Formats: sequence, C-alpha cells, structure tokens
Amino acid sequence: MKEIDMTLSKSMLPVAVLALVMAAGCASNEYRSADSGVISVGKMRVTLGPGWKKAPGAETPENRATSRVYSRDSLEKDRLLLIAGVTDGETLFKGGVISGLPGFQPNLEIPEIADLVARSLQLTLWGGSAIVRASNPREHGYTGLFGFKFELEADVPGAANHRGMAGGFVHEGRLYVNVYLAEWPEAYERYAEVAQEVIDSALVTVKTIRISAVSQHGTGASGP
Repeated sequence: MKEIDMTLSKSMLPVAVLALVMAAGCASNEYRSADSGVISVGKMRVTLGPGWKKAPGAETPENRATSRVYSRDSLEKDRLLLIAGVTDGETLFKGGVISGLPGFQPNLEIPEIADLVARSLQLTLWGGSAIVRASNPREHGYTGLFGFKFELEADVPGAANHRGMAGGFVHEGRLYVNVYLAEWPEAYERYAEVAQEVIDSALVTVKTIRISAVSQHGTGASGP
C-alpha cells in the first residue's frame, strides 16, 4: 500500500508542475494593485496615489525598459504612461516593435516635443489609424526643473475617442514624459484629477554625495 501511494505521488508531480506554470502565466496577464507612494522609473520619481493598477507586461510589449504603465480600469479605458530617460535619437517606445517612430532630440522646442508624443502614441496605440493631436503646449515648472505641459485628443475609428494630458522635462539631455489617456468623457472626467496629481509630482532622483570628515579637513595638514 505504501508503494502505491508513492507511485501516485510521483505520477502527479508533472501535473502539479504544469499547474504552477499555468498559474504563473495567468498572473502575468492580470492587473494587480500598485503600491501607493513614491515610485522610481529610471532616474525619475513620481508619487502614485491609491487606486492605480499595474498593467500586465503581456499587454504592453512595446514599452521601454525605463517605463511603467498603470490604469484605473483597464488599458482599453485608460492608461498612465511613465517614460524616463529617453536619449538623443531614441524613441518613446521600442523601435523594433513599432516602425516609423520619431526619435527624440535634446534641442526640441516644447511644441515639437508635444508633436513627438502625439505621433508616438498614434503609431503605438492605434497603428496610425487614429488622429492624435497635441494642444496648448506650454512651459511648466517641476521641483527643481523647468519643463512642459500639454493636452491630447485622439479620434479613434470604431471606438471611443480619448482625451489626455502630458507633462515632463528634459534633464541632462534626456526626456522624461508622463502621459494620461482615457476614454472621453466618462473615464477621463472620472480620473483626470488623480492622473494630473501623478504627472505633477514628477522629479529627478538626485544622488547624495557624502563627504567624510577626513575628506573635509584633509589628511596632510598639521594643526597650529
């Protein structure tokens, strides 16, 4: 009887392993509540309030490594894009996944950055079929940095139109931009305020340099 029990246990091992693998796969496709508070995306930090859910990686294959995507409902309804550290010539999304994406240049003016974001969203989210417009590009100050803000509209064929907002800055030649897009009017009107709070909270992580007492006073100087 003991041998039979052992045989059954061994025969069930592959099933158990398969169940674990399937469970892990399902988890990667699920939205999960994000921890509220200060989060880091590359060298950028933002304050995320309660109620945001992290989008599953399986639904966002086009995203850069230094980016995050959140939603209040689902990506079909609304999305918050946090994109950090885009360097000269790089695109806001993975160029290998989406073709024709415009590249960032550090000398771009604010209206040009707004057009870059609108064009990137048009190609990435709707394959070029939607009409995405940026409006009211303007200067805006962040903590210790001078940046920009603008609004977005997207006319989506066969689906709900979207409205959104964006804000960010260029720091040390790199672009940091955060975007919120949502179905108009319901989702946008419901979540625009909390999304704006996240976008306005952006700042750059500054490394703290500690100087020891020995370094401050020197090691070779003699006292009086």
